[in-house]
Amino acid sequence: MSRSYVSIEQAIAMPGLRIAFSRGVPGPWSEAVRAIYDIKRIAYVAVEQLPGQLNEALQAWTGQSSAPVAMLDDDRPRVNWHEMLVLAEQLAPAPRLIPADEDDRAILFGLCHALASDDGFGWAIRELLFERIAPADEATRARMRRKFQNRVGADHSIARVRSIMAMLAGRLEAQEARGSGYLIGDALSAADIYWTTFSNLVAAIPQERCPMPEFYRELARNAVRELGFGAPEILIRHRDRILADHFILPMWF
Repeated sequence: MSRSYVSIEQAIAMPGLRIAFSRGVPGPWSEAVRAIYDIKRIAYVAVEQLPGQLNEALQAWTGQSSAPVAMLDDDRPRVNWHEMLVLAEQLAPAPRLIPADEDDRAILFGLCHALASDDGFGWAIRELLFERIAPADEATRARMRRKFQNRVGADHSIARVRSIMAMLAGRLEAQEARGSGYLIGDALSAADIYWTTFSNLVAAIPQERCPMPEFYRELARNAVRELGFGAPEILIRHRDRILADHFILPMWF
């Protein structure tokens, strides 16, 4: 549970588990991975990745320049969210964040996919806000466009966000009706963690829990303006409880 960063060059020479996170902003992909490893009390070294920059040393080390990415000793890079989740479960089986039941496991990966994968919640919000996120210089904008833009159009992105939030809200309503406070079963899972960090894109987490830069907080307000709607209250209530009960606060990056 490291709360300080090392450089890529320092990390390369280290043994053990090193995880590159986006430094300076609460990127939802990074913060979900950080929470998963913290909740499981898995020791790691936090490695600095700079959002929007070339990150050439990270590219040379891991074959790509984004965060998060996990490196365990001399193993292959774990780049995708599901690879880092499965690795965490292998390193520390308890507390379990992937349900043992196969039906629930399939639901877990489906929910996380809807939040974190291509054409999911995070990608759709980024698509809507790309012009506000991308830096002014055209070379960097072009590089980020190649990495992050799907060019599917605002209507498609808005529909995806609406549909995913409605699905999550419906699940929580059904879960609450049966006496559970979690998205799946009766215990915390990675789906609750991913919604918690991704909710920050449409409803900024309070400053005392997530002291983010003001420009990042403004992104959530911009997202709501672009969407024309906000997150259902049940989703924010759930987010706030998961933060209070399971995250190390205040969040840091």
